[in-house]
Amino acid sequence: MCLREDGSQGFPPPDSTLRTFLLSAADPSDKAPTAKQLHVFMYSLLSVTYERLQDISTECGYPPLTEDVFANVPQVPRESPASFYTRRQKKMASAFRHLMTSGQSFEASNNYRKEFYNDVITRAKQDMDHCEEQEGSIQSPSRYIFQGKGVKEAGERLCKLIDPQHVLDSPTGPRRPLVIISFDESHILTDNPRDERWTLFSELRRVLRGMVDLPVFSLFLSTAGRFHRFTPEKRLDPSGRIANSILCVLHPISEISFDDIAFPASEDTVMLDRVVEMDWISHLGRPLFGTRYDALSLDRKQSELMVFAKQKLLGGSSITLEEDNKAGILACLSVRFALEFNADTNALAVACAQIERHMRLCITATSGLEKLVTLAGSEPLLAEAACDLLKQASMDPVRHFAKHSDLNCIDRGRRGELIAAFILMQARDKAAVGRRWTSVCEFMEALLPSAAYQELLYTLPNFWCREEGKPFHETFKDYRMWFNHVIRIEASKMISTDSLWKFITRGAMVVCKHNQFGVDIVLPACVAQENLSRRTTTAILIQVKNDKRYTNTIQSKLFDYMDPFQVGLFHKEQLPRPVIRVVFALASPKSGVVFPRSRTRERHHHDDFTAFDVWCAGLSDDTFRHIGNDVTPYKDLLERSLQPHDAFNLEEIDEQPPVKEDMKLMRGRRRRRMAALVMTEDGHSSIHSP
Repeated sequence: MCLREDGSQGFPPPDSTLRTFLLSAADPSDKAPTAKQLHVFMYSLLSVTYERLQDISTECGYPPLTEDVFANVPQVPRESPASFYTRRQKKMASAFRHLMTSGQSFEASNNYRKEFYNDVITRAKQDMDHCEEQEGSIQSPSRYIFQGKGVKEAGERLCKLIDPQHVLDSPTGPRRPLVIISFDESHILTDNPRDERWTLFSELRRVLRGMVDLPVFSLFLSTAGRFHRFTPEKRLDPSGRIANSILCVLHPISEISFDDIAFPASEDTVMLDRVVEMDWISHLGRPLFGTRYDALSLDRKQSELMVFAKQKLLGGSSITLEEDNKAGILACLSVRFALEFNADTNALAVACAQIERHMRLCITATSGLEKLVTLAGSEPLLAEAACDLLKQASMDPVRHFAKHSDLNCIDRGRRGELIAAFILMQARDKAAVGRRWTSVCEFMEALLPSAAYQELLYTLPNFWCREEGKPFHETFKDYRMWFNHVIRIEASKMISTDSLWKFITRGAMVVCKHNQFGVDIVLPACVAQENLSRRTTTAILIQVKNDKRYTNTIQSKLFDYMDPFQVGLFHKEQLPRPVIRVVFALASPKSGVVFPRSRTRERHHHDDFTAFDVWCAGLSDDTFRHIGNDVTPYKDLLERSLQPHDAFNLEEIDEQPPVKEDMKLMRGRRRRRMAALVMTEDGHSSIHSP
């Protein structure tokens, strides 16, 4: 059941008639009629489901079953009862789901689903006058019955239809449910009636409690930030039995199904050409993409799946990203660059909206939302959809990010790594036109100015192993790359080739954890015509600096810090592949690409590894080929990356009522005076000004 409000966009569409019926039960003056209507609703829901499943069972080749049915099934003489009923339950569940969901769109449900819930509501309204209350006790609250039967009896009848001989029961421990009752976008039940200690949810929970001994499980799903109302503090719970610790409630479950239908990706079993195919990337992440891909006909798979991914990312039926859709733009940037939100209240609201409408994941949340951990999952299909949306709208990612109204809610990267990720992704998008992978040479050509790239092609390595003292274009002619989004790692061991080949199977660039020694970003690369493994993988290692002390003069120690053995890329006993080491000195006042001077020593001398070094200074098209007209937004982001917060710029001041610029400047100076000597700008050193 989807209880989403009318007028809101999302998938699946709301079951409006059903939602209206449930909300009509919220009588703030007296909760007794509410309890009665919810009992009637649940009894009707179980009864109609029972009748529909009877028809489905017959259509699936399983006529009405008797107690000795298994003895009368000649076509499966050697099948165990448990196997038979498991197979039957799966077929019935699959057929029922297909009937309830086939042909759904963002705008409307199918006719079968509408008729199903219309039958439930019609029967419930008819039963309202034919039920009577049966008194209960403290341990077992009162309930409503219909000719001697209530919700429990309806549940038992439904379960018996599915498993008449109880062969699916577990002799020990928990068992899988036979029936799952799901309320999607169910936070609306916690909002009604307003200003009352009890809610529709608390009363519905009481009704469902009557089936606690049955293999029936209820799910209350919500993407809204109000899900903590399902599990309030014990002392605030409307149920006396919970407040007095007689009963307990489950904690919120934030875990969702992820990578469950992804194809196996064992080492040395798949090649790059395989992991860039649509069926591979669609099965990564949430199953709703992979299952949809599998269900579509061959001629519709690519186009319709991409349309669906764009709709989910934008949170509606549109597949066009408009300039005023700030939340949609933020969603596209988040899924590609793994944006992280700050811990303040404003950022919390933005993160909750991204979870609710734009496919952001909630890892954990506590009641009252004292703690909320969110992230953008690694889903290359969504990242590709985001890339297409921005490209079709002719939107430059960095330009829209630099001026985004929610920029103050986002961690901009204190080392400048987010700026570097934008530059690298821009180069990737330029190099990988018409396909997902790009060669290492094509990527470097898209990253560097033409003259610098031509010089790089014929540059010899600064360090080289035996028989590897060849120019760049020969060394990397067989290497390719595949990434369209960012994964932020938390463990430095993940940049080892033991793990690095796995990032290629997901199409991911690696942004290292804070305080990672020597390297900030890792771009995995592999030998194109060999299976992905630790022995066929290498990397472009990038260190990012946003301090003006790093100019266009090479500081060799930064390259030394990127020793591939010291940073953990290779093991000591491993034969290393050639690497590329790049320093981004983003704040350099002088721009350009500089290559370390070749060492004057005998070429027969051999090092432990082979490395080509590149020093990229400044932010201009003298350093990065496609930066073009984006110099200003890149420099704005660079400046913002150096600021721990936006308080001195009064970013939190609303547009209404408007604040004059001179007033904002004056208030900004006042705030800087309150933070003495923390920065160099005017105000922090007011007493020392001449």
